[in-house]
Amino acid sequence: MKEHEMISRLRDLRQRREQRSQKMVIRSQAEARRAASHVQQTADAIAAHRRRAVADEQAAFDAMIGQPVTMPSLHRLQGKFEKAAAEAMQLEDSRRVAGAAEEKCSADLAEVRRRHHSHFKAVTKLDRLLEQLTRRAVGRQTAITELGEEDDRGGMPTSGDRS
Repeated sequence: MKEHEMISRLRDLRQRREQRSQKMVIRSQAEARRAASHVQQTADAIAAHRRRAVADEQAAFDAMIGQPVTMPSLHRLQGKFEKAAAEAMQLEDSRRVAGAAEEKCSADLAEVRRRHHSHFKAVTKLDRLLEQLTRRAVGRQTAITELGEEDDRGGMPTSGDRS
């Protein structure tokens, strides 16, 4: 196998690897976007929950104005607030998990991008090497052709070649 052919095959293999790594970058970017979207959704859910909890609390206190307050009504109110606090804690936990997943996706994306860049550089180096080999081969072929033409003429120097 000639050097040019061997390097050409190696370049093709590296190019396929680079293309696969490019697809991995695209998948990782999509996964990172989904993770960021999930974080945003949980943050929005937390904000909406807090607004509802404040409104519910205000409504409950407004309803108590001017009314006699009994222990069972206070217990119901306390249970309602504790339930809202538990829901808020669950939402915060979900946000933390989503944030950790987003960080992991970002780290994975950075690693995939680094690998892709490495593969891309390898293909580029082989492209340059192939260009150099092609230029050298063209120069050699030109020299061989010129030698062949001189041999066909009988090796006689032309009028401009006197030494």
